[in-house]
Amino acid sequence: MTVELRLAPGANSTGLAAQPAPATSRLIEKVADEGGLKIDVAVYSDVLVDRDYIKTNVSSDYSNRFRVAGAKLTIDGSPQGFTAWRDRPYYDPVGAYPPGYSGYAAATNDQVINAIDWAFSNGIQILTHANGEKAGDLLIASIKAATDKHGRADRRPVLIHGQFQREDQVDAYRELDVFPSLFPMHTFYWGDWHRDHTVGPELADNISPTGWYTKRGMMFSTHHDAPVAFPDSMRVLDATVTRRSRSNDIIGPAHRVEVMTGLKAMTIWPAYQHFEENSKGSIEVGKLADFVILTDDPTAIDPERLDSIKVAATIKQGETVYAASEEALKKADLSVPSQASVDPFASFLRAAAVDHELAMLPRSRRSRITRAVLANAAHNKFCLNSVLEQFAAAMVERV
Repeated sequence: MTVELRLAPGANSTGLAAQPAPATSRLIEKVADEGGLKIDVAVYSDVLVDRDYIKTNVSSDYSNRFRVAGAKLTIDGSPQGFTAWRDRPYYDPVGAYPPGYSGYAAATNDQVINAIDWAFSNGIQILTHANGEKAGDLLIASIKAATDKHGRADRRPVLIHGQFQREDQVDAYRELDVFPSLFPMHTFYWGDWHRDHTVGPELADNISPTGWYTKRGMMFSTHHDAPVAFPDSMRVLDATVTRRSRSNDIIGPAHRVEVMTGLKAMTIWPAYQHFEENSKGSIEVGKLADFVILTDDPTAIDPERLDSIKVAATIKQGETVYAASEEALKKADLSVPSQASVDPFASFLRAAAVDHELAMLPRSRRSRITRAVLANAAHNKFCLNSVLEQFAAAMVERV
């Protein structure tokens, strides 16, 4: 069986597969072996599932545009879904939550400490999902313990998301050489929700605190976290620069950054994040000819119009691997698969997630009413990823 992965509009020349199930990692590798990858794909496999696979296959070099780049760890859940592990109660959570509810950990303290220590002792880069302040505290403590035990080295451990942070944590990340990969696109998609329900008006301004990092002269990267939000690079740039929500509120004016800073956070800084700064991230003699062609100059137009820019073409090592049609350039921007979305792929993922959740219930509870309740519930990346992983596993079995 031959499979080819197609590029979405706005895709870059390097993709990241974070925390795939072993079956998914092997499927991507098989696609690579068959020549189906148009761009480089760096895989960070789940450190709590298959360490032997990571240790055996980790490499700094791509083979057929595929490499196992390191490990991924998840400490907590999603802030918009009230599952991020906070150091204080949620502001006004929607749902039947007990008084003082502050989220919860998705891994035990021992699991986190052990995973970080394993990565440090084996010289393997580790990316850690930590959204809430308590999750950040545990990550900081674990990295400090591992650094004290194994000494300093150029490991570049990565904080993924870090939606809810305190400023003292930013100082700790700088001291421990942690690279922050932030998610400022939250300001557009869920900024109003954070302001009204998760953290409240005051703390909502500090979600994805890019201003704290720029003030300290630190690099950071930005991302879209598909399938939570579809891969629209210009929406990422727009949110990083303007921080405008759907209601047109500015979520955290102190964290707005210059356009050039926003561009660096999508190019040369993430190249550094993945130890690829010598071959990618900027157009220089001796580097790969990896770049995109845009329909407008983001440094020249009004920053409030950044989201109107489209990716016209993606160039990978000098070859055009994506070229937008005139029809595609006229289409509306891709958006998060929300309840109101009419995107067919988003609708398919939600329907599949509902079917999966319904099948997990006892037969006595599988009714049309239950299905309607599940269909109207919020679905984040964890339930969507479980569906995608099932598809991947089924495809591997059929190969």
